[in-house]
Amino acid sequence: MARERTLSEQAFEQFPQALILVDREATVIALNPVAERLTGWGRGDALGRPAADILEVRTETGVNLCAPNGALRRALRLGTRINTHFAYLFRLRTSDDPVRVAYSVSPLHIKGRTPDGAVIVIHDVTPELETIEARDALMLAASHELKTPLTTLKGLSELLLDFDLSEAQRRELLQDLHGQADRMERLIGDILSVSRIDSGRISVDFSRVDVVSVVKHVCDEVRPMLKGRTLKCRIPEGLPAVMGEARKLHQILVNLVNNAIKYSEPGTQITLSARGDPSAVRFEVSDQGVGIRKEHMPRLFEKFYRADDPAVRRTSGTGLGLYIVRSLVTMLGGQVHVRSRHGKGTVFTVTVPRAETTARTRPRLAVGAH
Repeated sequence: MARERTLSEQAFEQFPQALILVDREATVIALNPVAERLTGWGRGDALGRPAADILEVRTETGVNLCAPNGALRRALRLGTRINTHFAYLFRLRTSDDPVRVAYSVSPLHIKGRTPDGAVIVIHDVTPELETIEARDALMLAASHELKTPLTTLKGLSELLLDFDLSEAQRRELLQDLHGQADRMERLIGDILSVSRIDSGRISVDFSRVDVVSVVKHVCDEVRPMLKGRTLKCRIPEGLPAVMGEARKLHQILVNLVNNAIKYSEPGTQITLSARGDPSAVRFEVSDQGVGIRKEHMPRLFEKFYRADDPAVRRTSGTGLGLYIVRSLVTMLGGQVHVRSRHGKGTVFTVTVPRAETTARTRPRLAVGAH
């Protein structure tokens, strides 16, 4: 019996959601550590108080958990469990912002049919709501960004169908069509990458990666997108291999170069370089573009973040590219940094650990977002 009581007490203390026990008068007789953190009430101050003193929980329609018509009193009166999907917990004691929660109230019976008390279970649903909001934001950004190339594709195809064009005109239109298709492909690729990162469905197959071949491939791939800008690729001989995955390193560098192209004017230069350090290989992507204001730097790698700057807003984008870069660099065990002067240009630096000299590979790992 003593062992069972000990296990029950441990379960109560370690339960991952907030638990608050009240007697039939709705007086608090116990609460676990999660409840203390969530409500801001310490155990010594909360015990013996009416539940209404420590719980200001209201549904979206304004019904208070501890009100005469609220869930707690009804559960004690009717002896039935009551669930609420969404509510706000107001932390008046700490003056913190309200927390979105879901709660249930279950009557407790010791003898007879009349409840002797109740247990209130409160679950902070903020992470779930953030996931839903992020998904909705992703869909909104995707639909907005896809609309422009789709409209362009439709217009260009109508020109090809409806007008008798010269071969040169047809070729120019087809090149525009191809460019818009590339834009859509990149956007869809970004959306899929973010979805896999956020759901933890992306893995890293660690092996030795030849840096020279990856950088050359990146430079060849992005050249058709330059449109009047110049790209200088600096690859010294004897670069050491890195430990990572070639496809992900390629995606990191392509995203950074595309970002440089997007925010640079024709006639300016973009540089992609790599050099070996004692423990890592350092990649740099520099441009002579619009630059980034100091106040925007802390949020630069956030998902969907785009600086509130006219020079940035003139260019279409979802705010996903740098989020993907940071996530992939972290998965490879590396780091990414940025320095910039507004109106002068930006330099992104990525460091990835060098491969072990023994060529021993690391295991394939499934990694989620950080």
